[in-house]
Amino acid sequence: MRISGCIWYSLSITMAYFEITGLPVRTPDSEFGPTVNFELEQGRGLTVLSDTGTLPASLADAITGYGVFSGEIMLNNMRIDPLPSKGRNIGILGTQPGVVPNRTVKENLEVALKKSQSIGYKESATDDTEKIFLVEHELTNGPLAGFGDVIAETLDSISRTLLALTRLLLGKPDLIVIYRLPSPGFVREGEAACFNPGLQLDCLIEIKTLLRRFRATWISILTDPACVQVLSDRIAIFAQGNLVQEGSLRECINAPGSKLVADYLAFPSINYKKIRIERDGPFVMLRSGRYGFSVSEYAKRHLAGREGEDAIVGVRPEDLGVRAYETGDPTVRNLARVTSIDIVPGGQLVHLDADGAEWVAMTDISRIFFTGQLVELRPNPDRIYLFHPVNGVSLLD
Repeated sequence: MRISGCIWYSLSITMAYFEITGLPVRTPDSEFGPTVNFELEQGRGLTVLSDTGTLPASLADAITGYGVFSGEIMLNNMRIDPLPSKGRNIGILGTQPGVVPNRTVKENLEVALKKSQSIGYKESATDDTEKIFLVEHELTNGPLAGFGDVIAETLDSISRTLLALTRLLLGKPDLIVIYRLPSPGFVREGEAACFNPGLQLDCLIEIKTLLRRFRATWISILTDPACVQVLSDRIAIFAQGNLVQEGSLRECINAPGSKLVADYLAFPSINYKKIRIERDGPFVMLRSGRYGFSVSEYAKRHLAGREGEDAIVGVRPEDLGVRAYETGDPTVRNLARVTSIDIVPGGQLVHLDADGAEWVAMTDISRIFFTGQLVELRPNPDRIYLFHPVNGVSLLD
């Protein structure tokens, strides 16, 4: 997809080719930002994030045909912006029920196949035998196995979301746009209308498995950290209408260009502390009071000449090593005391007090800690972030 104006996105999709001009950043009359480029392959997902949320919504609305838009959109060399939203062959997950009420799961899938055939796709089912085979295949090999004869509206919200996504994928859209998860079309009394994605990782993984299996290409504007990390292959992050970083999920997590990027991709929240960059013999140290951490050789090269400057150090909880203190151990540098422990999906959060400063470490749940215990903090030197104390830009670029 390529979006241009004074703002130009290039997103090359094997399944679909887009060219969009005149995308508003804030309002239809706003100025455009700088030229930027994205690349996304078939079977991959892009997540777009911003500090205000306006740009992701504008991007999604421009593509799907909702909201105010005054530019042009080309899809596979055909202009689609004059078309109504339903004529653009773009699957939308999260803004509509997504399932047909009073129909079984099997009937819902058959409706999706009929729709894909009516649009004229060459890869669609061509006869009733093939249709039956495709439906049965999904009901025996997918997340809806065993639900064929169940009335769709009686499914729980997660199963309805999986059914809605399966229906969209069977319809062979050129692009899937994910607004929110899940999308419950029917809410029974006492049932929550949405769920916390961080507590439903199995559902997110199933969603991504479906997208991969159908070789779909998708754009997500979900902001929940669990959704971002599970559903994203590439990330594009904007601040005040300008692109601050774009790249693979791994690149953005391992080398955030700013504190803003690090915060977007952090779950749980990153430990931030103001420190001073000092040299201690052959080591470059990050000191705060009587505590200090050494850095990697990579960071050491980037910090050359910055001794004596202040900075903000960032350490993800999963990168903050915690070792039980043994009395008399001469190698101990940074003592801390355990203040509380929280059980979370994927492990436990250990809250610590280090000379009056609070730190949080994420460890395997099999490790045993107790309140009041003395431990040593050992951040991974290869996973320490350093940011400018005023503008938040990374010092390690």
